[in-house]
Amino acid sequence: MPEDGYEWKKYGQKFIKNIQKFRSYFRCRHRLCGAKKKVEWHPSDPSGALRVVYEGAHQHGSPPSSSAAAGAAAGASNKYELGAQYFGGARPQ
Repeated sequence: MPEDGYEWKKYGQKFIKNIQKFRSYFRCRHRLCGAKKKVEWHPSDPSGALRVVYEGAHQHGSPPSSSAAAGAAAGASNKYELGAQYFGGARPQ
């Protein structure tokens, strides 16, 4: 998933029949923030192309971009193996 610097919490996932894609739903982890995003992907697309849609604006400061350590820590909490969430196991590498 493309990293945007914010911390997100996944709160749902479903298969959209009419477009034959999966969609995952995320909320910003900041307590007072109402920003959300949706991530769509096709399970059999070998390119792994994603469509990310953001809703709302973050109600807090921008993520730290100058600190590599802070970015790495935020990135670690935002790693989602989308195929593993549906198929139940990690993708072979």
